[in-house]
Amino acid sequence: MNDALDPTCELQAQVVQLGARDRNVARAAQTALASKGEAGIAAVIWGLSHPNVRVRGGCAAFLDHHGTDACFAPLRQVALHDPAPSVRRMAVHSASCQECKPCPLTGDLVGLLIEVALSDTDRRVRLNALWGLHQPQDARAVAALESILRDANPELQLDAYYALLSQDPTYQGDPVGVHVQVALSSAHKSVRLKALLGLRRLPQDIRARATLEQILRTEADPRLQSYAHHALKHQDPSYKAAFDAKSREQGIAAARTRKEC
Repeated sequence: MNDALDPTCELQAQVVQLGARDRNVARAAQTALASKGEAGIAAVIWGLSHPNVRVRGGCAAFLDHHGTDACFAPLRQVALHDPAPSVRRMAVHSASCQECKPCPLTGDLVGLLIEVALSDTDRRVRLNALWGLHQPQDARAVAALESILRDANPELQLDAYYALLSQDPTYQGDPVGVHVQVALSSAHKSVRLKALLGLRRLPQDIRARATLEQILRTEADPRLQSYAHHALKHQDPSYKAAFDAKSREQGIAAARTRKEC
């Protein structure tokens, strides 16, 4: 072992414990490595290339709270090239979450997040990058987010749209159109639910009403049905009035039945 390049055996052992399934063991390793200062950070950076995926993920998670500028380049390498999506996702988060660190990292964070958002093969990794692009404002981010919106990937459109609003508060676009497209898509159910929730807050629009009525007619999933129902109550006052009247009638009938009994 070259001591100038590799951490000591003791620090290596602590790094490996960051991947322990026992959370108490992992926390103890975190505390021990944090107490070593720069030597502990260097050991964790060494661990980012460990063959065990849990160790790499634990190292990336450690740097969320303890990362310094020395960690940005290694985190970038992991975020772009680690074979495990879970590790890439954690590296993206650790590079972009500045609030938890002693000092914000000064690397080209926007450049990293754009590259991940445009090119990663995993939906959740790309979503983490999009969440990070809410700030700071950067013209490169605006161009990348507009590109994602044009690609019309329903798994990413909503998060790209909201990130674009944060990047450019003057952006108009077609919020109802984006939410309608995602609500009717084959995207993950959680993404469609987010689109339906958005339609509860957006201005009334005939496209939204038609979409919500279609979902109520054709979808069997109870959560999609429920979200569409509440969104339609907002989008179509006549639907809300009819539903409320029916509910009152049912309440009155139930009260009469109880009284007769």
